[in-house]
Amino acid sequence: MPFIATNLTVLSAANGFTLWHYRTTDSRDQVQAADYFAPASMQMRAGDIVMAQTADATIMLAIRTGNLTGSGLTIDVAGAAPELRRSGNLPFRITLTGNAQTRAIILDPMPEAIEPGASIPVGASILGNIANITFQLVNALGSVLTSQNVAVSAGRASALFAAQATGGGYRIVARNAADTSHSITSAPFAIGAPPRLLTEEGRFLLLETGGQLLLF
Repeated sequence: MPFIATNLTVLSAANGFTLWHYRTTDSRDQVQAADYFAPASMQMRAGDIVMAQTADATIMLAIRTGNLTGSGLTIDVAGAAPELRRSGNLPFRITLTGNAQTRAIILDPMPEAIEPGASIPVGASILGNIANITFQLVNALGSVLTSQNVAVSAGRASALFAAQATGGGYRIVARNAADTSHSITSAPFAIGAPPRLLTEEGRFLLLETGGQLLLF
């Protein structure tokens, strides 16, 4: 529907400025189209404001040169409540303070070889605030064979493991139970018969038990 002159009325006028009111069954897009208000060009001046109640919104339009309107401000859409939107950047700062704490797990030296059927004693000295230690016996592939959780007392923790099958590459892992990333791993050791001492007497090699070693 084209512009209807009788629907345009003056709400206020002062100092060369006029606030207009316009009611129409046209849509918001139709009212904001170029030259919609051209028939009122003799009345309107650049800088005037039109409060337009359209079929789908209530808007405020600024009149520009040549009776063109600006982009406008939508006050209400299809009866919905007015909405104002703002965005901004809020600077903030976080200050963190902390105290350094020394924590250490120092494993006792492990024997290079342990006889089958014997027990494996393990121990560790503990520095700092560590309440419990988890000792683990692992094989050459890193698989956990058995584990024990031990309370720390007077800066020490210890456990006793049964010897496993004969073989090499076994290790002991000592881990802080409250912080599993804090751990230490022993050097590898073997489970098997220990080497025997040979001595020489005259032309014979003797075992450490005194028996002679015969070579063929």
